[in-house]
Amino acid sequence: MSALRLLFVAAAAFYVVVFIAQAARNWSVADQALVGTVLLVAVTALTWVRDELTLKRAEMVLLWVMVLGFLVYATAHALGMIA
Repeated sequence: MSALRLLFVAAAAFYVVVFIAQAARNWSVADQALVGTVLLVAVTALTWVRDELTLKRAEMVLLWVMVLGFLVYATAHALGMIA
């Protein structure tokens, strides 16, 4: 395992523990912690992809998920659905 992959896995594991700790202290953020954990695992899994085309497609999907997620958040905030 390369040092960079090991660093990614260690950082992802650390933040998953942080997500779990936050969810344990405040159950209202449990769904956000779950989404964060899933996205973190997906991004970390990208470091193991060898096929360039698959990697490019996965990166584009994750990029659009982030862009559209921000758009949904901004729209909900502008409409007063969230503070």
